[in-house]
Amino acid sequence: MTALSGPLRGVTAIGGLIGLTILCGIPLLPASLVKLALPAGRARDRATAMPLAIAKTWARSANGVIFGISGTRVHYQQQMADDPDGRYVLISNHQCWADVMLLIKAIDPRLPFPRFFIKEQLRWMPVIGLACWALDFPFMKRHSQAAIENNPSLRDEDMHAVRRACEVFRRLPVSLVNYAEGTRSTPAKRAAADSPYRTLLPPKAGGTAFAVNAMRDVLDGILDMTVAYIDTPEPKFWDLLCGRIPEVAVRVRYLAVPAALAEGDYGADPEYRARFKAWLRELWANKDAEIAAIQDPRDPRRAFDDLSAGAGSA
Repeated sequence: MTALSGPLRGVTAIGGLIGLTILCGIPLLPASLVKLALPAGRARDRATAMPLAIAKTWARSANGVIFGISGTRVHYQQQMADDPDGRYVLISNHQCWADVMLLIKAIDPRLPFPRFFIKEQLRWMPVIGLACWALDFPFMKRHSQAAIENNPSLRDEDMHAVRRACEVFRRLPVSLVNYAEGTRSTPAKRAAADSPYRTLLPPKAGGTAFAVNAMRDVLDGILDMTVAYIDTPEPKFWDLLCGRIPEVAVRVRYLAVPAALAEGDYGADPEYRARFKAWLRELWANKDAEIAAIQDPRDPRRAFDDLSAGAGSA
């Protein structure tokens, strides 16, 4: 595949992904209908096993297509023990659509298969929407701040969606993923948001906090994931598919829930909300400095500091 030109690689990869999605969509429909027919609870939890197996097959095959054709190397650090049966909230930066596949490539099967906070509009996409429902993804409406100010009750809609999903995930292994920026970080979006960060948008604490609050008595911890496209300050999925991004650095590390955040209600307690936001801003500032260095072609650094003994290439 490495002999293919850049655009031909990209077109080949997209064609492979479309064919793979159609193929996996065939068994997904009956598996999802079986789950839909069962009452909520343990029976439906057990019925999740088949859609989950299909999702894992699709994701692993899709990553084989993407990285086999593009030739991109992924340098992966896991700064924690393997724990495929745990329950975690995972927070990560988000710069392009490749982040999703890189996340799955990095943690599966070492850690629980991820479920994502996703936009409500994706519910109606063929195959994708059905898979997201069958895997209990929380669908988020993400109202604008202006809309919430006009109708404060809208603030509770996403909180209830997270709590409903967490009721299921309390019983199942999960890496519940929240891209805390709420959207992909691009130079235009950072300028519009007056972001204080070089590579990141300001993080939104609500989704992460609601998940931590809802699962705190069964939560094994927080996973902090950072993705940096080496020497590529403005990464694009198409460029990765075309083989124009030779290397990516991915780090996943374990964070215990800070004592200051272990008790409290993000929605009802202003002091707790302020503590959670301050903790996330500090985490984001450190993440931004690391990403900016790795993605800057003028900076000699090509990997995260303090490499663990188990670091390697995925």
